[in-house]
This record gives sequence, structure tokens and C-alpha cells, in this order.
Amino acid sequence: MEFDQDSVTRVRHLVARSARDAGLAGITLEDFVLAVHEAVTNAVRYGIPPRGMALWREPEALVCEITDSGPGIPPEVFQRVEPVKRFDYGGRGLWLMDLLADLDVRGGADGTIIRLSVPVDRFR
Repeated sequence: MEFDQDSVTRVRHLVARSARDAGLAGITLEDFVLAVHEAVTNAVRYGIPPRGMALWREPEALVCEITDSGPGIPPEVFQRVEPVKRFDYGGRGLWLMDLLADLDVRGGADGTIIRLSVPVDRFR
């Protein structure tokens, strides 16, 4: 599905409902929904349309992929191993996604793909 700034809340609710239907519950559900929300809001903030999201269940994982057509993520962003320690906003999205789910980032000049997954054994 495609999304924009006006549909971020609807996307979050859809992800929560779909992840619950796939078997997630409790803190694992909350963590996964927050990780996906971070990726969606980053795509809106930094990416260029079209932006898309797909959510599916694999035999051993629940997977969500968020895409955009933006300039990609600068390499220096990945050099940060700890979150920003200031109290201002921003700079924690990828760190938080990595903390809350299995994170894979691919991208370049033609866009970015964020893949978040939660192994089945984490919610059995």
C-alpha cells in the first residue's frame, strides 16, 4: 500500500491489527508496531513519493517492508552505534528500529528499503 503524511496514523492502526491477527501480542506487538511506525514516519520525512509498505507472514517471521524513492540514507547515519543523547527530536529512528526488530536496510540514489521482521519464536 502507498502512504503519505496524512495516512501515517491509519497505517499504524492497520499494522497493529494485522500483526495481532498474525499472532503478535503484548510487548512484542507494541515493539514491532513502533519499529514500523518509525520507518513509515522516516519515509514521510526524508523520502520521496511513491512510498510503500508491505506486510506479510513467512514461515518463521512476520515481515514488513517500507520503501521510498528518496536519496537513500547517508553512510554516516550507520556509523552511530548509540542513540543521540540530547533531549532534542530526531536521530534515533534507525537505532530504535534495530532495537525493536530485526532490521535490514538497503538503498541508494534511487530509494531506500527498510525491512523489519520479528521471528516466529519471539511470539509463540
